[in-house]
Formats: sequence, structure tokens, C-alpha cells
Amino acid sequence: MVDCDELREWKYLTMLRTSFIEQLTEWFDYMGIQEEKEQWIQAKYEQKLFLAPLQCLDLCLVQRLLRASAEEDLQTVILLLAHGTHEEMNETCGEGDRRSALHLACRRENVILVQLLIWYGVDVMARDAHGNSALAYARQATSQECIDILLHYGCPDEHFVLMATPNLSRKNTNKNNTSARMPSII
Repeated sequence: MVDCDELREWKYLTMLRTSFIEQLTEWFDYMGIQEEKEQWIQAKYEQKLFLAPLQCLDLCLVQRLLRASAEEDLQTVILLLAHGTHEEMNETCGEGDRRSALHLACRRENVILVQLLIWYGVDVMARDAHGNSALAYARQATSQECIDILLHYGCPDEHFVLMATPNLSRKNTNKNNTSARMPSII
């Protein structure tokens, strides 16, 4: 005959064992989910598998970023920043020019692009071929918001007069137009 105390003890142990097995199962399920989450995060951020493909493959990413910044094409800039590397974000228009996407965004007084580029690691200390920082371009454009952002992120507060960029077009021979020079887009 089974004693009531033994029966209660057996029920208690069975309940503990069941509870332990349930907790163990939940833990294994959780670990499986964690691994899936980590794999998904790795695919998204490191392998960039969920990004929309890049259009217009005739230009390299850097040239497209510079063009999109000059044209203030926010959607394209965002996509290119997501696809690009830190090094590509800091590429310039070329040795004779050396303006970065940040210089171009400041020239256009585009606060959103300036902030985005800085968040993606564009060098706020970069200088063009004439030694002008992005801050000089923001000052020339009289964009106080761009100036404030650049100063906040460590761009040196220098008061240089902006030197002309080397890619201005030739003198306009059209007599109806009073402007002697027409700046290029980039």
C-alpha cells in the first residue's frame, strides 16, 4: 500500500520535473530564436541582403553619391550610403577638385543630406583642392543650420574666404546673359 506522504512527494517531484522540462524547452526555443535573430541581423547589416539593388551601373558608387548629393536626390543618397563602405563615403570628385559629398550638400544648403552624410561617417575635416572645408561652403551658402551641425560634429571653426572651385565653365558669349561664368552642377 502507498503512503499518502509518498504519493504527495511523487506528485511534487513529477511537477518539478515537468516544470524543469518546460523551462528547458523554452530556453532551447529562445536560443533558437536568438540564433535566427542574429543570423537575420548579420544578413541585413553585414551582408546587406535586404537592400534594394543599385540602378545605373555605368558609374561607380562614389560618382553616383557625388552626383546624387549635388542634385539633392535624397532617396538615391540613402540607398548609396546603405550600399557603400566608410572609405567610399569619403571619396572626392577627383584630385583637381577633392570636394566630398558633404561639401556638395553644404553648398546646396541641404541640412538633411549634411546630417545623413555625417551619420554615415563622412569626414567633416575633409578639404577640397583649395583647402576649403565643408564649413566654408556652408558659410558661403549662409546656411546657419549646416554651420551649426558641422561645428557640433567637430569641423574646425575657420573663417576663410571660399576659393573658386576649378570646374567653372568658360565665359558665356551670349550677349543676352549678363553672367560671365556659370558654375557646374558638381
